[in-house]
Amino acid sequence: VVYADTIADLAGGVEDLANYGEYSGGPTTDETRFYTETVLDLMTREKDEKGRDKILIIGGAIANFTDVAKTFTGIIQAFEKYADKMKDVGVRIYVRRGGPNY
Repeated sequence: VVYADTIADLAGGVEDLANYGEYSGGPTTDETRFYTETVLDLMTREKDEKGRDKILIIGGAIANFTDVAKTFTGIIQAFEKYADKMKDVGVRIYVRRGGPNY
């Protein structure tokens, strides 16, 4: 799933896209937490040099085998760990999920 149009709308252009990642295949809570912590670590190291907020888009369709409770538990755990850093650099979060197990 590509969100280039949304990124362009929110950030002013695709050159502002710092990272696009995908984690599929029914990851566990721990795997999702580790992946999310890695993204948040990179995202929160520095404030935007132009003073803009940083935008994290979580999205995608859900396959029949994906357990959304497990994946979002890992994401929430990472958010709890990085909450202060995310506030400090101005991270805004948008979520768009869907599919049979949403």
